[in-house]
Amino acid sequence: MIQRLLPVAVLAGIAAVPAFSADLTVEVRGIRSGDGRLYVAVHAPQTKDTFPAGKGVAAFRQDAQVGALRFVVRDLPPGQYAANAFHDENDNGELDTNLIGIPTEGYGFTNDPRTTFGPPDFEDAAVNVRDASELAVMTMRY
Repeated sequence: MIQRLLPVAVLAGIAAVPAFSADLTVEVRGIRSGDGRLYVAVHAPQTKDTFPAGKGVAAFRQDAQVGALRFVVRDLPPGQYAANAFHDENDNGELDTNLIGIPTEGYGFTNDPRTTFGPPDFEDAAVNVRDASELAVMTMRY
């Protein structure tokens, strides 16, 4: 009897294994003050057309602090993800810019890609999430 139930138990155990997922930790470095809040958004390939301004797969808002902050997105399927952040120092809920559209508050993107005339492409800021937890780093620019 036990010999007949063993294959069923093994198959049931295989069926119970969850689909692959991993965690993505986004570390934001170079925060210059504790004023205001830090906003972080994580985007997946299906939201890359709206990167960085559109809605991502995860969003965070936390009181700012000098130095670095970490944000964790749990249980992501494998793929590429890109994150962006801004430091809303005056706490008005938006990234302030000057008359020609250049940010006057801190901002950043994973992989620290060069930004000359606007935000980087999704691919330039993307990190690969595979079968283990990944760390993506960005440094705030002021």
